[in-house]
Amino acid sequence: MRLYLVRHAEPTLAGRFIGRTDPPLSETGLAQALAVLPGLEVEHVFVSPLRRAQQTAEFISAERTTLEELAELHFGDWEGLTWDEIAARDPELVERKMANWFSEPAPNGEHLEELLNRVGLALHLMQQTSYSRVAIVAHAVVNGAIRSLLTGGDPATYRQQYVEIIELET
Repeated sequence: MRLYLVRHAEPTLAGRFIGRTDPPLSETGLAQALAVLPGLEVEHVFVSPLRRAQQTAEFISAERTTLEELAELHFGDWEGLTWDEIAARDPELVERKMANWFSEPAPNGEHLEELLNRVGLALHLMQQTSYSRVAIVAHAVVNGAIRSLLTGGDPATYRQQYVEIIELET
């Protein structure tokens, strides 16, 4: 299966930790998606339930399936905050996070193991289909987890820009 990992376009709350927060795309995000995605030729799109991913997926001409397992990492008490606001609240936790991003979750947030388990389930469901060209429209951390599960490596090292398409073979 040829897999295209697509990060959603820019949301209205760009620059904040918005894991499960559900803002729409910004005007810039809508323009980004329009510029990049209409030419992506796939048989099917699997998409996160969050609005920014749903709106991005609308620019791809293929049938879509929403998978709850593709929702972004839950940032708990950090939802809606900027990195500077987080650092001001708990500099010791920020220091530990910078040393090893997934060593511990944000307060009341989701653990890496939980994320990897649910993303692994989504991958398993996709691999049970007969599609040969599939897009996943999701989020930076989710797509990093997918890359880690498929190719190895630390998911914290993977970066992806808004509407960037990363091609993988499974």
